[in-house]
Amino acid sequence: MKIFYYLLHFLCYVTFILPATCSLVDADRCTKRKGLCKRNCLMSEKQIDTCFSPSKICCSERLYEEDDII
Repeated sequence: MKIFYYLLHFLCYVTFILPATCSLVDADRCTKRKGLCKRNCLMSEKQIDTCFSPSKICCSERLYEEDDII
């Protein structure tokens, strides 16, 4: 019975919570958004999304207007 309880929690997490907190993108979609899948973004880049590849994120160049905010 406990296994069904844990399975239900896992399925709820994967179905509802995980998609709401981060969206996974493939490398082609990241490239279409003018980004690259990397392990770490440079200081001159910002994180857009999380890539399908393990521990990689989609990084894009910061716009000049965003540099003034930081």
